[in-house]
Amino acid sequence: MGGFIDMQQLHDELLTHLITTLTPAQLKQLEDHLAPLIQAAAQAVAEDLIAYAWRDPASRGRGELILESYASFKAVLYYRLAHLVWNFPDTNNGVFSAIALKLSNQGKILSGAEIHPAARIGRRFVLDHGYGTVIGETCEIGNDCYILCGVTLGARGIANNPDGKRHPRLGNNVEVGSGARVLGYVLIGDNVFISPSCVITQDVPAGTKVKVVNQIQLQKNDESDHSNYLGAFALDERLHVVGEVNASHKVTVLDADFHPLPGLLLEPTVKERHHLQFRLRHIETAAYPPRLPLNLKVSGPEFEITLLSPPGLSAMVRRLLQASPLIVGG
Repeated sequence: MGGFIDMQQLHDELLTHLITTLTPAQLKQLEDHLAPLIQAAAQAVAEDLIAYAWRDPASRGRGELILESYASFKAVLYYRLAHLVWNFPDTNNGVFSAIALKLSNQGKILSGAEIHPAARIGRRFVLDHGYGTVIGETCEIGNDCYILCGVTLGARGIANNPDGKRHPRLGNNVEVGSGARVLGYVLIGDNVFISPSCVITQDVPAGTKVKVVNQIQLQKNDESDHSNYLGAFALDERLHVVGEVNASHKVTVLDADFHPLPGLLLEPTVKERHHLQFRLRHIETAAYPPRLPLNLKVSGPEFEITLLSPPGLSAMVRRLLQASPLIVGG
C-alpha cells in the first residue's frame, strides 16, 4: 500500500468508527459537519498511514495491515477525528467538546495511548507500539515525528497544574524513545533524538541527541564526537566529580524532579583536570524538603550530562539540610 491509499476505504473506516462510538443524538449534532469532517480526517490519516508504513519495517510497507490491525494507529485515527471536532465552533453548551473527548477516550480504550483532542500534532505522525503514551492538552508536535510506547509529554506537576501552556512543544522530525518523559513547557528543536528512559525538563536545541548511558543522561550537539563520560560520588563530606571534566564545567544539584536544589552552594575545593571536588554549603532554608533521589547536572559548552543518583549524594545533603524525613520521589 506504501504510497497508495484507498481513500474510499479510509472514508468508510472513519465513518464506521464514528457510528460505533457515538450515540444517535451525537451523530445528529455532527450531521451538518460530517462530510467535511470525514474529508479532512481522511487526508490527515492517509499521510499518517503512509509515514507509518514507510518508517516501520515490521509492517513491510503494508498500510492496510496497519489500518486494520495496529492498535497504536487507532489512537492517531481517533485523535484526528477528535481534534477536528474539538475545534468546531461550539455554541451549544459544549456538545462538540464532549463528543471530541468521547472519541479520544475510545482511541485510548482501543490502543492504551491517551492523546488529548486539544493537542496539536503535525503531519505524518507515527505512534509506534504506543501503549502507555500520554500526550497532554497543550502539547504541540511538529511534522514527521515518531514516538514510541510509554512516553509522557506532560506537565511538571502532578495535581493542580496551572492553566496555560504546561506541556512540551516538539519541532519537526523529533524521535522519542520508549519510556521517555518530556515535562513542562519545554521546547524541543527540530531533528532531536531522545533515547528511551530519558527525562527532559528544559529546552533541547535542534540537532541534539539525548541518551542515558548506565547512570548518565547525556545531551550533546550532533557535531560533537566527544563522549564526555563522567562519574560522581560523595565521600567524607565532599562531592567528587571525576572523568572528562575541568574547572570550566558548571555543576548543579537537582532534586528527583530534575529541578535545581535551592539554598545549596557548591564551593570548589579542588580544581584539577579529570577531578573536581566541592564542599556543600546550606545558604538558605527551602520552603519544602527536597524530593529524593538527588541527581547531578554537569554542563559544558557543547554538552550537558545528568548523573542519576550519584552514590552518597542524597545522604550527604540530608545531613547538611538536617531535614528528616526527606520526601522520596519516584
